[in-house]
Amino acid sequence: MSFKRELLVSFGLQGTGAAAILLATLWLGVSLGPEAQGIFSHIKAEIEFISAFAMFGLPQALFFYAKSGRLNSIAASRWAFGCALLALLLGAIYSQWSGQTGEITIALSCAAAIVTVHGIFRALLLVHDRAIWFNISTTLPQVLVFIGVGIAIAYGGINATGWSLLFVLAYISVTMLTGWRLYLKPIRASESLVKWNALIYYGGANWLAAALIAAAILFAQRWVDVTQGRTALGQFTMGMTLVQIPLTPVNYAGPLLFRRWMDLPGEKPNRIIIALIFIVLLVVALMLWSIARIWPDLWLGSAYNGVARVLAILVAGGAAEAASRILAVQVNARGVPWITVCAESSRWVVLVLGWVFLKTQTLEWICAVWALGAWAAAGLYMALMQTDALKKAT
Repeated sequence: MSFKRELLVSFGLQGTGAAAILLATLWLGVSLGPEAQGIFSHIKAEIEFISAFAMFGLPQALFFYAKSGRLNSIAASRWAFGCALLALLLGAIYSQWSGQTGEITIALSCAAAIVTVHGIFRALLLVHDRAIWFNISTTLPQVLVFIGVGIAIAYGGINATGWSLLFVLAYISVTMLTGWRLYLKPIRASESLVKWNALIYYGGANWLAAALIAAAILFAQRWVDVTQGRTALGQFTMGMTLVQIPLTPVNYAGPLLFRRWMDLPGEKPNRIIIALIFIVLLVVALMLWSIARIWPDLWLGSAYNGVARVLAILVAGGAAEAASRILAVQVNARGVPWITVCAESSRWVVLVLGWVFLKTQTLEWICAVWALGAWAAAGLYMALMQTDALKKAT
């Protein structure tokens, strides 16, 4: 299968998963209101945050060394289950620190552990298996979550513990399917196994970058919740969900581009395509800002009044976010993942400064700070990649 066709198939299949999560969020917001939808979105973000910490950036690191023939399936599986144990511990610590009950602690920790194993196994599928299995492993849990949300709405909703258990059920079956595929097509290392410190060095950069991104989302959600209330939190998380629609093709292409750029290290990303995506998203942001005058709630109901302006600002930040995600794939394929850490750190500088000086401002101001942070990260990516290229050239 050609690379372009492989990308198109990935867009189609994984688009189903992205649509499932989007529709689940919209369905929940329209049926039970922004507060219930905000709890669901927040639990989802917490699980992703804990698993991002527990994976320690190993999905890309294990793929990098397995693809280069220096790591086998047995060693990779050991790392996966070790990270799952770490997720259980981190989930318990996080839940107790945030004052959660014992039930939520157990459910959230289990969900984070299963999502962690799934994330590592899913990445390993791309070493020499067909992309179709990677796409199925990515899409199926999201579809199962959508079905679970529908059942929960039919019974009048569930609490935070129930949402965590939904993610457990959705991901455990797919993780078993993914593990079965890896068992049928094991990864064999032709060279001596990579040393743990090399994995930690590469994975540590990806871990810190993923943790910074996930923690930034939680930080922004917490900022909105504390200063603006649960209704605003529902509007903000809805906007963050909707902004993922134009970013979806970039997310789909990332793993496949990573594999391609490792196979063809001399190939560079098409800067014209990156610029086109950037411009299109800015145009979409301007259109949304204009639409907000007529339909400020985007037809979601009076509880979401103002969400159109929120979404317009977030999409403006999403333009820079799209460029950053493509550039992050390239620096990882180059073997210099610490550039991503530096770039994502600039996002945090902007967020913290915004919190200090604009702490009690409106929801739109908070979204503007988030968008500015995304622009700062993209700008630093470009500067650091140019500096790295000049060093290699000399």
